[in-house]
Formats: sequence, structure tokens, C-alpha cells
Amino acid sequence: MSLEKLGTYPVDGAQARKRGDLVKVAKSDRLNIVSGRDHPVLVQFCVSSDYMHVGELTIPVGGVGPRASEPDSHEGDAVFYVLQGPATFYLADTDETFHIRDGESFFLPGGISYQCLNYGSNPIRVVFTIAPGL
Repeated sequence: MSLEKLGTYPVDGAQARKRGDLVKVAKSDRLNIVSGRDHPVLVQFCVSSDYMHVGELTIPVGGVGPRASEPDSHEGDAVFYVLQGPATFYLADTDETFHIRDGESFFLPGGISYQCLNYGSNPIRVVFTIAPGL
């Protein structure tokens, strides 16, 4: 699967809403993308539509210093929920750092530049929802 499916995975949102489609997405059916050239991380999308993106971010360990996602920002608000952490969110615009533990969530307003960092000795897993179209 590829980047061309972002925004229309697993089905086109507008068509699905019009027809009332319900779609099951098993873990094995997620849209898997390795994101980042300098800091590759695994992003698995369950849904990527014109209204929302829902998925899981996995940041491995290793290398020099912490592993991190590339700097990113989104038009819409985002919520991150840490399944396996802790995860550290760095906000470049305000030079703030937030440490989020397992079972905790983090709200990020749209348009804020951020990175998710792994300072630990185990991979981190974070579930996210981004609402660009609402």
C-alpha cells in the first residue's frame, strides 16, 4: 500500500457516508507507512479520510540519542494516547516538552509543530486521531 491511499483509506469517506458503508479494518489490513527519511518510524493507519486519520505510531529504540519522529504539524486537532511508552512530545514553536506515560493522552491543537521522541529502551506505541476536516 502507498501514500496515494492517504485520505481515502480504507474507502473514500464521502462515498461511504453517502452509502452508509461500514468497513472492518483488521490489524493486518492497516495502511503501513514508514515515515521520515532521517528518523524513520512506522505509522499504521486504520482510517485516513477527508474527516479524520486514526492509527498507531511506533518509534523504535537505538541509534545515537533518542529516536524521534520527523517534525510534523497538522491542520486539524490531534489526540495521542500512549499504549506503550513513555512518549515525549516536543513542541518546537513554544520550546515545550511533555512526557506522557502509558494510559495517558495528549491533546495537540492544529497547526502546532511537534516531534514524538523515544528516550527509553523499548519501542513506544502511540494511538492517534487527527481531525483535519472537522
